[in-house]
Amino acid sequence: MKFRSTICASLLALAAGAAAGAPAKVESFDKSSWPVLSAPRTQPAIVVFTSVSCTHCPGAIRRLSAQRASLAPRVAMLVVSVDSEDDAALLRDPHYAPADRLFAFRGRSQVLQHAVNPEWRGMTPYVALLDGRGGVQFVLGEPKPALLDAWLARMK
Repeated sequence: MKFRSTICASLLALAAGAAAGAPAKVESFDKSSWPVLSAPRTQPAIVVFTSVSCTHCPGAIRRLSAQRASLAPRVAMLVVSVDSEDDAALLRDPHYAPADRLFAFRGRSQVLQHAVNPEWRGMTPYVALLDGRGGVQFVLGEPKPALLDAWLARMK
């Protein structure tokens, strides 16, 4: 029994630590948001479009966050929930804790998806790699480490 309580305590401490750096608010993402986010910026960014019902998204966010920790230059992580209307639930969800900024779609999802990429059919995770100079590479699913390495190499 002591072993089980130790594991539970460790998991709670891990969750509390992750939540310490978690986003403090949910920002609205509407059809005018993508041109602003994808414009040239001071640092590259990984944008993960996720859905509450996506079983692969939490793992993708966690692994991308771990990979970006070793990347240079510093890479921001932005997470966009495409189907949640409950901001408080998003903020409580530990899956979103690695994000530097957390967004939620506001409006019709098909219109917003088209604004991001007319070829995107709404499947998640959908990842946009922003090079910081206005270039965008879209990936359906989780990008492989080799793809991330090649993406960063092109920025140098």
